[in-house]
Amino acid sequence: MKSEEHQQALEEHIRNLAQAIDNGIKENQRNIAYNVSLGAVELFALYLHTLHLIEGSGDQWDHRIFKSKKRVMEKVPFAFPDKERILKLLEEIEQERNLLCYGKRQPQQRIERMIANFQELRRTIDQHLPHEPTK
Repeated sequence: MKSEEHQQALEEHIRNLAQAIDNGIKENQRNIAYNVSLGAVELFALYLHTLHLIEGSGDQWDHRIFKSKKRVMEKVPFAFPDKERILKLLEEIEQERNLLCYGKRQPQQRIERMIANFQELRRTIDQHLPHEPTK
């Protein structure tokens, strides 16, 4: 996808996440986990586009790669600012995704931790973006 498409998708996930939170964190754990996971991937792809580390529409980003350090290193061998922190946050988000999306209801604190990881990822990446922070 092009960077503009990543931006649009990210904004959609952020809107959906905000609505799910407003409607109740515990009641919307699956929706929250889905939007955090895919929003994080869109944000990461947008960041790499901004750094000119990926170009055009040829790169596909599957959220599942972030669960495996080996797969991450194959897909993301290049250096970029805050790489270790960003990849760690993506890993933490993905480690929780399937349980929250497909498993039984989890304690609210676990869902809030996933949201907090997404917000930390946004803050970390936003400090390197040359435009307004993500909405």
